[in-house]
Formats: sequence, structure tokens, C-alpha cells
Amino acid sequence: MSNQATSAAQNDGEKAGLPETGGCVLVMTVGTGDMTRLEDSLFAPLRKSVATDAWTQVILLPSTVTEAFAETMRKGIQGVKMAVRPLPEGDENDADRAYAHFDSVLAEALREMPLERVVVDFTRGTKAMSAALVLAAARREIPHLRYITGRRDERGMVMPGSEVVRGVRTTVGAGHRRLDLAHDLIRRGNFLAAGAVLPDADCPSAAMYPDDLIEIATAVRTATRFYTAWDRLDYAAASEVEVGNPPDSDWEELWPRSAAQEWVVALAKGKELRRLIVDLLANGERRLHQGQHEDALVRAYRVLELIGQARLFDLGLDSGNLDPEHAAVQSVQAKIRKQNQAPLGSSHDGKLDTSDNGLISRFGRLRG
Repeated sequence: MSNQATSAAQNDGEKAGLPETGGCVLVMTVGTGDMTRLEDSLFAPLRKSVATDAWTQVILLPSTVTEAFAETMRKGIQGVKMAVRPLPEGDENDADRAYAHFDSVLAEALREMPLERVVVDFTRGTKAMSAALVLAAARREIPHLRYITGRRDERGMVMPGSEVVRGVRTTVGAGHRRLDLAHDLIRRGNFLAAGAVLPDADCPSAAMYPDDLIEIATAVRTATRFYTAWDRLDYAAASEVEVGNPPDSDWEELWPRSAAQEWVVALAKGKELRRLIVDLLANGERRLHQGQHEDALVRAYRVLELIGQARLFDLGLDSGNLDPEHAAVQSVQAKIRKQNQAPLGSSHDGKLDTSDNGLISRFGRLRG
């Protein structure tokens, strides 16, 4: 392949979103080509594909039918590490089996090379092989795929010498899939996980995704920070998050309403006990639905305690600062003595404190 042709292929690949520098792994399927013209239809195009960059390694994925061709390529190309990973016999027409094989090959490659340095070429082989390799690459979120095209002859085959590298970026589909997953996690109340699966604009990997997708992800991550702080009962932190408007109509249903933000601001001020009771009850129900039974039980006890405290406040009594001379307090103390139980304790200033006595529910039944 001439330097001019190589440069043209590289430039085309760069425009298509392929890596611009060497040091990558190329994983490519191997087909049959024209069996009567193997050099022109198969070997020359394969060599051209390999010559488009300074690959660290090239992994050939043939079927049992084309394994011998792949071995010829492996032995004939110098200066680059070559490996052959053939499909088991008959799997070239079974997309599921081919997928399993290709996925294992990509997993092996990714142990040695970051995913942004792996390029997948699905040009050759059967349609099942191409589909399986694309699916495996998408599953691994490999950002760079490519295929070879060009002028075609009367049989529909690319004419030798006209090959052009075209790139396919999987990050659009992968990014949308992450948005879908975050949408489902928010619906289920898994707010922290929803934020974790989205691309972070501050990370270098964000450059792989389109700008408009990053904008949506950034807005959604802000919403998840609001929900996460609210869910862990950190009302002050939640009230400081500026959520803004939903990025598009897909998020309107799950987006924090202004009423919800006002609710959290009120909770952060800590002056509305009944609002806190309602919020803790909803929080506990989420824990129950998520299988966090111990956390749900803790919240249930706290809700019960708060109901008693709210009733005491209705009577003008503070459970942590009771006047021992109050008629209602004396009535409860009398009942306690009749049952031979420990009386309400006293604080340093002579006031009574029920917080360690578990007696708030008794006061909650008092009538004004």
C-alpha cells in the first residue's frame, strides 16, 4: 500500500471518529472474499486495513472456513503482533454463538488495553459474524467501530483499490442506554446509582460522547444529587442544589417539581414536625421496597416517636424539656409509679426528659 493511500485511509478514519494516533488494538472479522481472486478480494484489502495505523496488535476473527486465510495473513504481515481467534465450526452462521466468542475475545483485549484504544472492524465475514461483533463491541462500550466500503462491482463486492474506511461511533447509543438506565433507576428510587451510571462531564472519558448527550447527562446528574441528598435526609444539602428545568420531555415526569424543592427547603429549616413525619414515612417505604428492612424499621420507630412528640407539642409540651409541675406530666408520673416503672428522668436544670424512657407514646394519647 502506498504512503499516499495509507494517509488517505488514515484521514478518512480520523474524520469518521477513529483514534488519530497509533498504539491501538484492531479486532477484525475475516471473510472468504472471491475464492477465485483471493489476493485482490481478500488479502490486499486486509493488508490495507492493517496498514491504516501503527497497531499494537491485530486480532483476526475467522470462521473455520477462513481460518487458513487468517493464518496466511498472520504469517505474511511483519512488524505488528498478530493473533488468530477462530470461531468454533459452524458458529459463523449462529449470531448468538458468534457473539459469545467475540465477547470473550474483546474481554481479553480489554484486559490489556483501555476501551478507547480498541477498534473493531466488522466489514468481512457472514452477516451473523458482523452483527455479533457489533453487539459484543456495543456491550463492552468500545467507542470505535469501522467498516470498509468503496465502489462495488456487478456482484456487489467492493472493487479492489477503491476501499475507504468509514467509522461508526457507538458512544451515541451507549450514552442513550445509560440515560435510559438512569431513568429507570430514578423511577425505582435508586438515586445514587442513577447518577453513577451517567457520563461525568469532568472526566476525560466524557470526550467520547456527543456534546448534547453530555448536557443532558449533566442536568440529570444534578437532579440525582438533589434526590440523593433528600433521600439520605440531608435536607440542607438538597436545598442548596439548583435543579433547573428538565433537559427534554423524557425527563419531565421524574423531574423534581418546584413543590418538592420547596418541601425540602422547609424541612431544612427544621420547624415543621409533621412534615418531617410524612417525609420519614415515605423514606421508610422506599427502604422497604428496596429490601432494606433494618433501615425501614429504624424509620418506623422514629416516625412513631415523632407522632408522640407532635402530640406533646399540641399540648404545649416539649418531650426533651418537660415541666415537672405540669398536670399532664404529673398524671403520667403517677401512672408510672403504679406500674413500678422507672420515673421520667431529670436534666440538670430540673426539667424532665423522656427521650431515653420510651414514654412518648403515652404522652401522645393525652388529651388537652
